[in-house]
Amino acid sequence: MTSEQPGSPKSRPALLQRIAVRLQPFNAAATCVGVWLAYLTGTYLTGAFHSASHWMGAILACTSVVVVLQKPGLKQSLPVGWMRVLGTAIGALIAFAYLSIWHFSVLGMLGSVFLLEIISMILGIYVNGHIATISLIVILLVSQENPHLPPAINCLLRFLESVVGVGIGLGVMWISEWWQRRHRAPSAPDTSG
Repeated sequence: MTSEQPGSPKSRPALLQRIAVRLQPFNAAATCVGVWLAYLTGTYLTGAFHSASHWMGAILACTSVVVVLQKPGLKQSLPVGWMRVLGTAIGALIAFAYLSIWHFSVLGMLGSVFLLEIISMILGIYVNGHIATISLIVILLVSQENPHLPPAINCLLRFLESVVGVGIGLGVMWISEWWQRRHRAPSAPDTSG
């Protein structure tokens, strides 16, 4: 019986080979490009309208890119992107309703989160709704930090930042797939028959 121990010198090449197969530097670079574009767009898009919250613009745009690029292909990323946009829209509407009536409070934030979670459960998007909860919390925290920012502008900016991030993520995914198809090694001809 010749079973190799995990730390033995003979098992190291197999381990290194398994690790090397997992590495996808092109995908990592594509994610970096997407995050960079989202950072620039989120920062400057928000900064043009409300400079005090431009970092939040970068955060939401970047997280949207990362969420979309977590899937292995464009076909799988499209529904994730759609859920991100839908969830952010619902979260922004709840935040707008809340901030139009009351000022920020921790109790109000918790009530808004509870309402969003319940709505997400009813709509069947609960698992994907957690990202919407992040957007809702960001909107409310921006309003706490900037109480004179009109709720409509705050909510619209956060929604647009998420949409921009989703768009960039889907664009990067499309270009990545196109590039990989174009530069894929040609398959060997079938000589079996």
